[in-house]
Amino acid sequence: MNYLTFVENSKKVITKTVYFVYLNMQKMSRNANNYSTENEFIVKNKNTIVYLLGVISFLILVAFADYYVLPSSRTNDTITRYLIRTSGKSKQKVSYHYFTRTGFTFSTAKEGIEEDNIEIETSLLFKFVTKIKSKTRNYTNLLSSDLSINGIQFYTCLILLISIGISTKILLSKKGFSENTFYNIICFNCFMIFICVYLGGYLF
Repeated sequence: MNYLTFVENSKKVITKTVYFVYLNMQKMSRNANNYSTENEFIVKNKNTIVYLLGVISFLILVAFADYYVLPSSRTNDTITRYLIRTSGKSKQKVSYHYFTRTGFTFSTAKEGIEEDNIEIETSLLFKFVTKIKSKTRNYTNLLSSDLSINGIQFYTCLILLISIGISTKILLSKKGFSENTFYNIICFNCFMIFICVYLGGYLF
């Protein structure tokens, strides 16, 4: 299984999981016997959860804006070493992870960079590597690290944003919701945050 197939399969699994959780939340909301207006614990903590979800979504949106919208800076750099990640018993190459002289790290999918001397562009705030090119070739379309559209973290963060949107809508709904729904919202979003943080550390 190549890297792109892995990303596509992961996207499908995560999307189906989000949809399944959303349907369960809606079902529990309709059948709830213990509404938020009657539950002291939910009433006491609901605003805190909404605030935390708002902060997380704001940070994710800032990261996306930093990667795709805000100005970037260019640096001439040199690749000092790299790692090759393989998949399965066949040890098929799925990605390449690079380290540069100035301390930047990034990954490419499908194929590696053949030259050591490169020019990289980094984002303004989080110093994401957004573009890579050498004197003979532009490698930007191979990038799979940070929030590159070729990487899985792009999709996990996007799904987390959707999950936060759904969760916030339920929490602020005047119809009320069950205590189980409240705990599902907390647990699922914490799970998605963990996945985003884990992939951020593992892939990059």
